[in-house]
Formats: sequence, structure tokens, C-alpha cells
Amino acid sequence: MAKISVASLRKKLNNQNKADLVEEILSLYKKIPAVKEYYAMQAGDPKEILEKYKTIIEKEFIEGKTRGMPKLRFSVARKALNDFKKLTDDPYLIADLMLTYAESVSHFSSEYGPGEEKFYTLPENMFEEVLTMAKKGGFLKKFEDRAYEMVKNACDGWGHFDSLSSTYATYYGEFIS
Repeated sequence: MAKISVASLRKKLNNQNKADLVEEILSLYKKIPAVKEYYAMQAGDPKEILEKYKTIIEKEFIEGKTRGMPKLRFSVARKALNDFKKLTDDPYLIADLMLTYAESVSHFSSEYGPGEEKFYTLPENMFEEVLTMAKKGGFLKKFEDRAYEMVKNACDGWGHFDSLSSTYATYYGEFIS
């Protein structure tokens, strides 16, 4: 498959009339689900799309979302997060989905106590990243209840509870259960 550069695509599009461009966009909209989601996000309808991506992540780590045990595919959850980031640059929506990711992995760790460090460090790092984004974006207060619940439900394995409560204390003050 030949690669097309942005410059050559721009040149091609500049040579088309408005009606042809509209037809091209409509064709993409009908054929490619990501284009449909992108335009839905641009139209100000992010909740349904956000929920779709939350469900994808939750199914990977929370029992009851799928038949039997969670699948634990970090790659699927990471892809959902990255795909969502391509649809919007809204820091609140991105932080919301990232917190869902951290909550889901932390929930699995608390329920099953896996022996791999990544099940503890990944949600800890993402938790801190989300709270940093929330503070910079001015919406830290909106995540306080979820942050509290995540720490409250954290297990002690690999120092998970201590790490999360320390991060919580940095942004909200001492964690009191």
C-alpha cells in the first residue's frame, strides 16, 4: 500500500469541490466507526461514547462483566484508552476514562491478589497521573469520591494501599477510612 503524505492529501482535497468533499466525509462516516464516534464527540455527545470505552476496560478486569473470569488483557484496555484519546482532547473526559482504567485494575488486584507487580503499579501510576491532570484542569474535586473509594477498596499487596493513600493525601489531604 502506497503511503500518502498530509501534503499530497491536502493537495488532492483542495482540488475537489465542496459537494465532493461532503460526499467523501459522508462515505467515511458510513464506513468507519471511529469517524462516526469522532463526529459524535465533536457534536457534543460524549457520554455514550465514553461509556462504551469504560465498558471495554471494565470487561477486561471486573468479574461479572463477561462470562467467567475477567480476561485481563492490558493491551485491549490500553487500546481503548488510546482510541478514546484520538476522539477528544478534553482533559476531563480523558481523565475520567483513565480513572476507570485505574479503578478496574485495582479492583481486580483487590479481589484476586495476583502475584504480578504490574497489577499494582499500573493503577498506582495512572491514579497519580489522573489526579495531576485533574488538578491542572481544575476538576480535582469532581474525582474526590471516586479517588476515596479506590483507596478504601485497595488491598495491601505490594504496598498498593499505602501507595494509593499517599497519592490521595498529596491531592486531597490525609486518607481517613
